[in-house]
Amino acid sequence: MTARFRTAKPAAPAKKPAVLVLAQDQPTLDSIHHGIGKVYDLAVISRYVEVRESLRDRAVDLLLVEVRLVGTDLPELISETRTRWPNLPIILLAGLSEVEYALDAISLGATDYLRKPFTIGELRHITGRSLERQRLLREMESLRSGPPRTLAGIIAQDEVMKEVCRLAETVAGTDVTVLLSGETGTGKGLFARAIHNSSPRREGPYVEINCAAIPATLIESELFGHERGAFTGAVARKIGRVEAAAKGTLLLDEVGEMPLDMQAKMLRFLQEFTFERVGGNEKLSADVRIIAASNRDLGQAVRQGLFREDLFYRLHVIELRVPSLRERREDILPLAEYFREMFSAKYDKPVLGFSPAATGQMLNHAWPGNVREMEHAVERAVILCPGDVIERLDLATESSPNQSLPAPVQAPMRAPELNLDRSLADHMAMCERDYLDAQLKRSNGRVSRTAQAAGLNPKTLYLKMMRHGLRKEDFRGGDEGPGEDQGE
Repeated sequence: MTARFRTAKPAAPAKKPAVLVLAQDQPTLDSIHHGIGKVYDLAVISRYVEVRESLRDRAVDLLLVEVRLVGTDLPELISETRTRWPNLPIILLAGLSEVEYALDAISLGATDYLRKPFTIGELRHITGRSLERQRLLREMESLRSGPPRTLAGIIAQDEVMKEVCRLAETVAGTDVTVLLSGETGTGKGLFARAIHNSSPRREGPYVEINCAAIPATLIESELFGHERGAFTGAVARKIGRVEAAAKGTLLLDEVGEMPLDMQAKMLRFLQEFTFERVGGNEKLSADVRIIAASNRDLGQAVRQGLFREDLFYRLHVIELRVPSLRERREDILPLAEYFREMFSAKYDKPVLGFSPAATGQMLNHAWPGNVREMEHAVERAVILCPGDVIERLDLATESSPNQSLPAPVQAPMRAPELNLDRSLADHMAMCERDYLDAQLKRSNGRVSRTAQAAGLNPKTLYLKMMRHGLRKEDFRGGDEGPGEDQGE
């Protein structure tokens, strides 16, 4: 009797990362094909206008852009790509005369640049590093889906928080406008994304705009876009956040800071869902779900004449008040454990838990900065932990107006420890972030004062803050005294 064997099916080959190349220079293309053509799935285009369609039609893991080919449209390319695909690495290929332009583009959101002509080793290193960073970002996002949570990853053991999650789950399946209220750092942005991810629009884009972080003269352009030549510096057509969020969700973060004239235009959009780009005459429409968030009491702002009553009622269809951390005490330790696990994995440090002293410290702390304060405190504790147990956390204490600033702000800044395995660009970026972090702490989050101290234009400072993930709200503490920055 002849034995019969079932031949095992070969394992499916691992999917190659997809790289979109916008280039025309033949030696550059030859270097790319020779250097990474066998390990990456390359798609080559030669015109800037093809980028949007190519990104929309295929899943892309990395974008290589020849600066010479894009020219003055480079800021627009980066802005639109970052709006629609925020985590997509963008590597610029720059000639010697284009390096300064590439460095400016990095401040706008490009990931890195290579100077032409480049070696195969340089190309493989920079593409590999960028793709690894993207993989880590995806892993960090997936960490947020573990237990004990509800509503797309939000930790909720306290009954107050569970009730908010239940209401959010109820409204997620509709297109109703939602207003998220609560103190800074409570997780309003996390709720907004969770509502989007639990909604029928989950396959569409999720777009955010922070109304407090954009100068009043630019917010209309950021929301509705502009045509080329609409104003000085408008060198190309810009797609606004409203248009970018079509078929998806738009979060109006810190909507209470929106200027009154812009509030009128936003009201008109919410009534008809039509708009015009700045400098344009064509009436456009966008099918967008609006979620608004504010740490201000918008009802009080209406009574003070700082917010339009008609817009308030348009946004206030369903209000979700996200509780402060001191109102959800049962979530303090689960949140701390979640952040400990997340940062232990991020920094590859086997930190296994908290000591009883650290646990008591967290339970007795008022957490004025809410969940964001806890996140930063646990991150610092994991980084500085000499063993496998966190013995205590460096928590800010409440101070009276007559007390001096906390020691961490007054202490002289120290350069990050020299690490020769880190690239010069990474080391300089870390130094810049630490410097801006310290200046913002010293000025209590006042942007114009920080810009003056740093010798920067406020707009440039905003761009650098966005690049490093710094928000002025994170540095606000207590009552602010009178001064020119009070309105920031």
